[in-house]
Amino acid sequence: MIGISFIVPVYKVEEYLDQCVESILGQTFKNFELILVDDGSPDLCPKMCDEYARSDSRVKVIHKVNGGVDEARNTGIEAAQGEYAYFVDSDDWIEPDAAQRLYRYAKKTGADCVMTDCLVCYENGKTDRQYQFSKTFFTDDKKEILNIQKYVLCHKFNPHYSKKCGSGYAAPWGKFVKLSILKDNNIRFNPYSQGVFDDGIYSLYLLDNINSFFYRRDKKHTYNYRIVGNSLTHGFKDNAIDILKRGAELIDEFARKTGKTEDFMQAEFCRRVVFFSGYLSRHFYSEMNTKSDSEIRKEIKKAIRSYPFKEAIKKAKYNNLEFKHKYTLFCIRHNLYTGLKLYAKIRLTVIKLRHRVG
Repeated sequence: MIGISFIVPVYKVEEYLDQCVESILGQTFKNFELILVDDGSPDLCPKMCDEYARSDSRVKVIHKVNGGVDEARNTGIEAAQGEYAYFVDSDDWIEPDAAQRLYRYAKKTGADCVMTDCLVCYENGKTDRQYQFSKTFFTDDKKEILNIQKYVLCHKFNPHYSKKCGSGYAAPWGKFVKLSILKDNNIRFNPYSQGVFDDGIYSLYLLDNINSFFYRRDKKHTYNYRIVGNSLTHGFKDNAIDILKRGAELIDEFARKTGKTEDFMQAEFCRRVVFFSGYLSRHFYSEMNTKSDSEIRKEIKKAIRSYPFKEAIKKAKYNNLEFKHKYTLFCIRHNLYTGLKLYAKIRLTVIKLRHRVG
């Protein structure tokens, strides 16, 4: 049986694809298949994928009409035949012994889902080692797995928290999982969210269907996560709030289907406050937003009085938020719109400085 199915969605990444694919083909663990899902990429990626398939029988290429990363990942799940599934983004790469370590941890512990850590790599050459939990642990306790689900929603709910813990837990590339769990429970990525927290929703359903979880806090990371460009600029979408509503709808649906309590929803309310806090600079006061200050203020007022923010602003607890998000919540609750603008401008300045420093 094939040990691991690597699933790589491919779209407009010809500059990075070689590094990604070669990092997988060069693994010390050899019993795997690599599924490259060409999502209708308009560049040289389709040709590059085919060339890899011709040179290595472990590579399978699926060409499809462009439908987005969620559909591409789902196509990969359908085609996969391995014992375990591992997603890799096509602009990222993994360490040479990543598969060997992940497979060994899974077999040794019997865990349905295994997680390790990543190195965040910026275009200016800076790197940031991120740990997801403060210690190595195994659990088959459903209550602890529920706490991990809440961590997916909001950073401060991490059951094993330390200041060095990162915030990328929701990402699919962070989890090494038994493929049968995805297939038997029909766990897929939902395109309805249009790329906003789709990975988190996938992770919630995944965690709800596992019986055991193992995290290994190694000295050496397994995954290299590349940050391309300034996300505050390239991530601007004029309909960002409407897209965020879609993700909230899917999480509300998840909570209803799985019988989650108010305790779980507290984490979701905090997530919405955190997203709103981020959207102050990424959306409302983004340099790409051409609206006037008065128009932006009206837009903010409309958003905080509407779903999905209205209930979250009312019910989110300060002690479940980091200081910067506490500040955002305080300003909203006390109608301090100048304070919200100040926070956004400071954040934009900090982001620019980070990108300038090599």
